[in-house]
Amino acid sequence: MLSKKYEVYKMNLLADYGVLTGAITPIDDEFFNRLKDTIITGIPVYFYIKYLRPVNGLGKCYDRSLYMFFALKEATLVRASVRPLELKFGPDGSGHGWIEMDGYVYDPTTLCRYTKDIYYKINKPKDITKCTVEEYCSDPDKKEFYEKNTSTTIDDLKPYGKDRLDLTALIPLVQAIIGYKGNEQFKKEFDEYLESIEYDFDEITQEMDEKLRELSSKNRVNK
Repeated sequence: MLSKKYEVYKMNLLADYGVLTGAITPIDDEFFNRLKDTIITGIPVYFYIKYLRPVNGLGKCYDRSLYMFFALKEATLVRASVRPLELKFGPDGSGHGWIEMDGYVYDPTTLCRYTKDIYYKINKPKDITKCTVEEYCSDPDKKEFYEKNTSTTIDDLKPYGKDRLDLTALIPLVQAIIGYKGNEQFKKEFDEYLESIEYDFDEITQEMDEKLRELSSKNRVNK
């Protein structure tokens, strides 16, 4: 028990040192803004990372780091077991995901940028796996998944756009989260996004009904 307490104490000291020396800084707006052009399931990665961080729940870092990786072509995707999570949750809960770029680590949970040296000293990662976009896309299935999740544009989400119906599931959920959190900046930015894609719930419902009728008609003809 004393050993674990000492480890945690040492990690906290390293983190404090990193903040004081500038080796650890909050992710800045320039970085966040680079996440706006990649849209996954109807929502820019920007919103997933900046505002939709889960309060709890293991494994979310994998999705969030993957989204960052999709948005930043020069990034390296990293998976590893880290000591802080091992101390808290045991070996089975020690997995963590992040990206590395230009000598820095960007952590999707803390929303901080670390020098690689300080990050590895704090987290003591092991069983590390890394891949670039080229390596990720060397697997045909992953390449298809990557291309699907990096090809959507704003125009694809406007009325009758090819990905318009992606909006039916997540937009109402995000709006509910915004209402629950009461974050006015989040609401302002998300409302601006909805305006840019001409979002209207009733119109999308109508488009979905039209698609269903079209599919139903095609099925009857094929029979």
